[in-house]
Amino acid sequence: MKVLTVPQSGSMQGTTASHNRAGQYLRSRRSPVQPVGTGRKAAQRANFGAASSGWSGLTDPQRAAWSAYAAGKPVTDALGQSIPLTGQQMFVSINAQLLNCGSAISLVPPISTVVVLPVITVFTVTHLGVITLTLTPSGGALDHILVAFGRPVSAGVSFHKTYWQCDVLPGNSVGNAIEGTKYQAQFGLPPVGSKVFLKLSPVNQYGVTGVPLMQTVIVI
Repeated sequence: MKVLTVPQSGSMQGTTASHNRAGQYLRSRRSPVQPVGTGRKAAQRANFGAASSGWSGLTDPQRAAWSAYAAGKPVTDALGQSIPLTGQQMFVSINAQLLNCGSAISLVPPISTVVVLPVITVFTVTHLGVITLTLTPSGGALDHILVAFGRPVSAGVSFHKTYWQCDVLPGNSVGNAIEGTKYQAQFGLPPVGSKVFLKLSPVNQYGVTGVPLMQTVIVI
């Protein structure tokens, strides 16, 4: 149900508040069904668990360093508000992302927040599932680019919320030839005329994530 109220997000008792481009709305709260399995969800939960456990192994000076870093690096929440994280929250956020990129947990805060945005030169998808993704090298070899796709949707769709991470590329990558095979395995062959969403998320070598680069293409 659409409502006129102050921006809010979250659940209370049987009601969930959320928002989309049409405005604020309320809906009945539902218990999500989230089977862990052995895929991306299992990997994400394992990374989060490992990062959470790592916090308890830090020394007091190390925790103080993370708390000081977090205090100076507020994040923007779903409502557009700038909020500070605790040192523990920042440690878990940074290190879960490092694990996601295939790197080791860092015991010290990032020494640089500079993240280089990827540059796409070619992005095409055919009805045979062949994906051509060519990038202009922009980051360093130790940086990362998370490659994620959405399932094929109608060409009239202009917003896609759910993405599936397909690959992790070096920051200086020029592209990858195997995304098409992985995409087919996950979503099947995309119909001619459907739209495929691509999201490239840059992550620097210290685990700091930048603003994702989004692009769409019509399947030919």
